[in-house]
Amino acid sequence: MQEKKRLGVLCCIVVAGVLVCTLWPFDPFPSNQVSWLPRAHGILFGSHGIVLSKEPLRAESTDGREVCSLELLLKPANTDGGYTILNIYTPGNPSQFRVRQWTDGLLVSRSVLDPRKKTRTQRFNVDHAFQPGKLSLITMTSGPKGTIVYLNGRQARVLPEFIFTPNDLAGQIVIGTSATEYHPWRGEIRGLAVYSKELEPDEVFRNYENWTARGDSGEGLEGTIARYVFNEKTGAEIHNTLPSGPDLEIPKRFEVPHKPMLQSPANEYEWNWGYAKDLLQNIAGFVPVGFLLCGYFALSRGQKIAILYATLAGGLLSFAIEVMQACIPSRGSGVTDIITNTVGAALGAVLARPSLVRMILRRMDTVIYPEKPALPPD
Repeated sequence: MQEKKRLGVLCCIVVAGVLVCTLWPFDPFPSNQVSWLPRAHGILFGSHGIVLSKEPLRAESTDGREVCSLELLLKPANTDGGYTILNIYTPGNPSQFRVRQWTDGLLVSRSVLDPRKKTRTQRFNVDHAFQPGKLSLITMTSGPKGTIVYLNGRQARVLPEFIFTPNDLAGQIVIGTSATEYHPWRGEIRGLAVYSKELEPDEVFRNYENWTARGDSGEGLEGTIARYVFNEKTGAEIHNTLPSGPDLEIPKRFEVPHKPMLQSPANEYEWNWGYAKDLLQNIAGFVPVGFLLCGYFALSRGQKIAILYATLAGGLLSFAIEVMQACIPSRGSGVTDIITNTVGAALGAVLARPSLVRMILRRMDTVIYPEKPALPPD
């Protein structure tokens, strides 16, 4: 009876530790750390911030050709990680178009759905596109001959195989993080413009001079679909200077707007070391849970039943954690974690032999209640 009580306490301690590690900091409604710049047009993103359009952007070519351009004026806070600056979201294709910062490089990707509804992703990168604390104008123009990337008005890279169209830019605008995962970017956004035309080199350079001098790409440029100059200075709305496009809003609370609950393993799968490392950590983290639960159940039930109960309990605990993580912006929610956690609990349960559990309890007693040394003889 005493052994079961001590094992029960240990189980509660381990489960509480797992909950703290997987849910901390438990803040389902963090404040949105977006503020207006005091001395310039633009907004500042803190450790986590988001700005999104109230309605989808409808980007259509004015001359029937599949051509478009995108301008983004920004100043990153650092260059030590990977972050999502801009995400164009549609329900059927969440990562339709993404502009990311990867250390000091620019990483742009577009996802296309094939007739079988499978996603095919194209991407390119431009090294050394950013410097922390320095303002940069990223301009991308795309047409039948490919995409040209300009940095601060000057050509940086030509990509004949990468073509993005107005359809890729048609959707909800999400700035400051990914639309589906916690991937916050820190820095300043001072301008955003979308065009239904290929900007010519002289237009790109002229816009760069306008953006850096006046905080605007210039009035009346033909083919402009949306232009945000971030000059409101106050409030929660950022207006499109053109009546045809949607306004942006700064929510009071930060959240990942379209984060899935219990994402399928197929969507979570990535063939890289980071993904494999997460799998191993999720398995190892639940081994102690399965070990102690099996030891607890084995005191009153057979070993096979105890293994089954411990595995099921570990799986249910993981399921509850993943559901709660869906409500916390900084955490992900996926079925892969439930599977790996359950495997870890099963592995721990298999290792939990009654003799081994009793030996661990005796060792703990020795540590907690050390024997006093015998008194010396008179």
